[in-house]
Amino acid sequence: MEGGGPPPASPAMLTPELQEGYEQLRQLNIFDGVPHEVLGAALSSGGIQRRSFARDIIIADPSSIQNDSASICYVIQGQVAVAVFDAGELEQRRAEQQRRAQMNEKERQELSLLPPPPLARTAKKNLALFMEGDLFNAKSLASVAGDNPAAFYAVGPAVVAFIDNATMANLASTYPFFEARFRRAIESAYARLGNVTGVKQELLDFFVRQGISVAGPTVRVRQLDRCIDCKMCEKACEDRYGSKRLTLGGYQLGMIDFVYTCRTCSDQRCVSGCEYDSIKFDASRGEVVINEATCVGCTMCAQSCPFHAIEMVDIEDPSHPNHRTAFKARLDEAGSLKFGPGTGRVARPRRIANKCDHCVQFFDQACVSACPTSALIEISPEQLFRERSASARTLAEAGYDRDLRPDKKELLPTQPFTRGIGVKDGGKAKIRRGKVLPVICWALGLATFVLAVAEVVLRAYWPTRSLQYFWLMNDPNAVQGIILEKIRFVPGDELAMWCGYLGTLLMMVATAYPMMRRMKIFRRVAANTMYFDLHMMSGTVGPMFIVLHAAFKLDNWVALAFWAMVIVVLSGVIGRYLYTQVPDLAHGRDLEDLEHKRALADLRSSHPEATAIAEGIIAEHQRAAARVARNAGLMYALLWIVSEDVRRPTRWLSRRHKIGKSSAPKAVKRELIRRTGRMILLDRRGVLVSRAQLLLHSWKIVHVPFTILMVALSAIHIWQQFDFVVADWTLLVALISGD
Repeated sequence: MEGGGPPPASPAMLTPELQEGYEQLRQLNIFDGVPHEVLGAALSSGGIQRRSFARDIIIADPSSIQNDSASICYVIQGQVAVAVFDAGELEQRRAEQQRRAQMNEKERQELSLLPPPPLARTAKKNLALFMEGDLFNAKSLASVAGDNPAAFYAVGPAVVAFIDNATMANLASTYPFFEARFRRAIESAYARLGNVTGVKQELLDFFVRQGISVAGPTVRVRQLDRCIDCKMCEKACEDRYGSKRLTLGGYQLGMIDFVYTCRTCSDQRCVSGCEYDSIKFDASRGEVVINEATCVGCTMCAQSCPFHAIEMVDIEDPSHPNHRTAFKARLDEAGSLKFGPGTGRVARPRRIANKCDHCVQFFDQACVSACPTSALIEISPEQLFRERSASARTLAEAGYDRDLRPDKKELLPTQPFTRGIGVKDGGKAKIRRGKVLPVICWALGLATFVLAVAEVVLRAYWPTRSLQYFWLMNDPNAVQGIILEKIRFVPGDELAMWCGYLGTLLMMVATAYPMMRRMKIFRRVAANTMYFDLHMMSGTVGPMFIVLHAAFKLDNWVALAFWAMVIVVLSGVIGRYLYTQVPDLAHGRDLEDLEHKRALADLRSSHPEATAIAEGIIAEHQRAAARVARNAGLMYALLWIVSEDVRRPTRWLSRRHKIGKSSAPKAVKRELIRRTGRMILLDRRGVLVSRAQLLLHSWKIVHVPFTILMVALSAIHIWQQFDFVVADWTLLVALISGD
């Protein structure tokens, strides 16, 4: 950039308003090298215009571009989208915008504080999004086909530089470096727009329509392929605040549910409507916070939020559906419901606004900490949507000073939405993670079990190499022959007893999981994910030690406890299987299904023979799945799903054999085999969707009662053995004392 500080533009040349715009343009790298006087003259003549727009202002539409010579637009700040609208809706918003522009400040203040709905949501389809450093041609609206008109609008507050064609042509011809930058900017925009097709068009529309593009640094999402619908997140939030601040089942796209909760939008629509300053953006915390001590319950913030993130909680009428006794009790305890002289409000409020503030005053986010499967996470919007790559963003910031070959795979990746995000640790959420302890426990538990099994095997086949042999041989009076007769592994010997102690301890940890996930004190140590991992570890390794403890001697009543444990373990394995399979396939697979169908449609024209074979395989499986979905009961459906998993390797071989007979290239055959396999897997949705909740909870019908039975029988067995030990000690003491 030439020089530093303000450019030497004469006040006589530029008005204060133009001077401000000039200084901002001078800081942009795309104009680096253009002389000060040339840029100043372009501003003075109107060849370059810097315009500021509030959110939801129409920047260009078919009627405005006809009379506007400045068609080249450069986004300085904010975001500009182009969308297709209903003709009547666009005309109404344009007329309202012109009416407001003609009002004076007093007249604007008399208007309703409630803003109109965002243009992003009233649009029929958002086609493209332009961010800082992007260049677009406003007159390109004429090329948008269809019966409905298209328009450029400000997604949030934006600053745009408008350059007329004559000025652009003059700059490009006079300064070759500027022409090169302009060319690169156009090529970058065309490459991105050309990539927004098919499923990616749906992603972009969702990104803009649901306000994700103007969200804060992170958004909270639910990974549908990991969620078991236990609602622990909602319950934990309600326990902390008296009324939940998030609701599952929000705006869903593929495998991701953007739950109803605050996203800390960059333009904070909810703040501007409040006349009592009871909701503000706290810059030091980076959060929009509600002052519950001054909120009068006017509902303006809730009505202004287009994403249903603010709830008005009734505190006066217990019969009201939105009344929350615990919420009112929390406010009473904090003194936030006081009114009258010396307080934050004049009259008693009937309702109070309630919204998420990311648990800014706590050490963790209650909802994320409570999730046992890491389904609920905080993640960066850019990580999910990546509307432009990091290299493209850097290029725009640098003023397009070099060429860049765009990577289509980087732009709007579909995998997070079609195959899942795969985040397992809460993402960027504020939680106590505790990831190391389960790994250590797994390692110690399995290592100890392997050592115990090794000792049992050595005692049976190589007794002189066992630990027991070396232990007994330490006795100076030991006789090898007699010692060899003592080396064995039977129920009741010391090794079996220690295996019993360890197994019982681990099973106690496993059965304590329901208590751990509900008690707040445990979340101060770690999130529920860690306790779920410990539950899985102890429920797996514990029974392994119990098997050694029993030494396969199952000829008395104690065997009932053993078989109860076996049923508990098997039902737990089935439950874990369902927890991984049902959520993964029962929800959010529409986008992936659409992606595969479009790919098959493309292949059908170039490779009809191979595609026909693949579609025949899919149709055959669809008919089988439809029969099960129509007629099968719960248990049969479960058995069918398990059998389908078992048959996957043989089905893959059959699929490979059939498609391999076609004359298509190897790469096409591989793609067809892969896509056919995924579509067959997705066909299970017809069986799963209607039975998802029943399947998820069916295993508990067996798991919970047999867990109780196992604990009861184990307690009796331990008490009985304890009685025997006490009796033996009593007899020993009596013999020693001579009584």
